[in-house]
Amino acid sequence: MQKKTYNDIQLNCVFQHVNDLPDELCLKGVISREDGGFRFEEEVKKGRDPRNPKLFDGNYCSLVHMQNGKYQIHMKTINASSITDRNQLAFNVYSELLTAFSIID
Repeated sequence: MQKKTYNDIQLNCVFQHVNDLPDELCLKGVISREDGGFRFEEEVKKGRDPRNPKLFDGNYCSLVHMQNGKYQIHMKTINASSITDRNQLAFNVYSELLTAFSIID
């Protein structure tokens, strides 16, 4: 995943269920480029709320953005019998966590 920051942009939002984007709320939708800026269109909700979007999916962990605006790390299962170097495994998990957290800021 690559992260890019756009400064001084115009963002036009089309909301289905709210009049403004409240703090700590995560909306699902489509973002696209248009002349002079970007456009976000909130999706129409059908049935139950969709699951939390996954922002990072690595070999050892994944990062999701929850509906309440918080982030959550999920560790994947590890086959203990295949671990030959615990220090290397810990370093690999640490490195992957740093990569996942770099998406947040």
